[in-house]
Amino acid sequence: MQLKYFLECVEQRISQALAWNIDDSQYPQPQLAAAAEHLCKAQGAKRARPKLAYYFGISIDSDLDLLADVAVTAEFIHGASLLHDDVIDDGKIRRGNPTVNVVWDNLTAVLAGDLLLSESIKGLRRCPRVIAQEALDIVSEMTRATMLESHLRGSTSINKQQWIYIARGKTASMFRWCGRSAAFLGGSPEAAEHFGLFGDHFGIAFQMADDLLDVQYSGSGKTPFADIKNQNPSYPILLALERDPCFKQNLIEAWNQPSL
Repeated sequence: MQLKYFLECVEQRISQALAWNIDDSQYPQPQLAAAAEHLCKAQGAKRARPKLAYYFGISIDSDLDLLADVAVTAEFIHGASLLHDDVIDDGKIRRGNPTVNVVWDNLTAVLAGDLLLSESIKGLRRCPRVIAQEALDIVSEMTRATMLESHLRGSTSINKQQWIYIARGKTASMFRWCGRSAAFLGGSPEAAEHFGLFGDHFGIAFQMADDLLDVQYSGSGKTPFADIKNQNPSYPILLALERDPCFKQNLIEAWNQPSL
């Protein structure tokens, strides 16, 4: 199966999972499903995780039908984290569109994220049990990393180990899971170790690049300078703090202003 057809299959399954099937006059506006679809079906979605899962899968002849379920789950867990992050950060733009919390409200964004999380695990019912177990572990890891990130907000004393913990938990963990899941579907425990390690390194590099986009605004479809505005830990800020003592004091003064 070519990548094009694999991604088409993933898109179809995303649409099917988010279809509103309740025929009841009490639900005139399927707001929750619409909000989830607003994020998941946005044109700006890169589908990096499904693409990576596909390339992992074809390298060891994995079951691509089941791997498409894994890819959908990856998109849903990732999407849930984005919805919740936009509430935490008061995000305004995501994938080139107004965020769900802007179009609807914070309550809808949080519950749409919860919907995606529940659908993500349901989508793995045909896969080996270990894949669903590791998916749950990933959700827990992402949550802990997000908690640390929130506690370090506004800190000018963050170190690389803390940043890597956040990047590994929030970003790399999902790439790692895609690789390991593809290996399990291909019946190769040895490949699971190699793919998982690659996913970990790739995810950290991916987060570095994403942090850099925040300060090199180039029409990326995201709110520019959001990390600086929200006082989030980011790799460029971390490097600047290490290399220039004056930057630290200037940043503290900027963050103490009524508006940045």
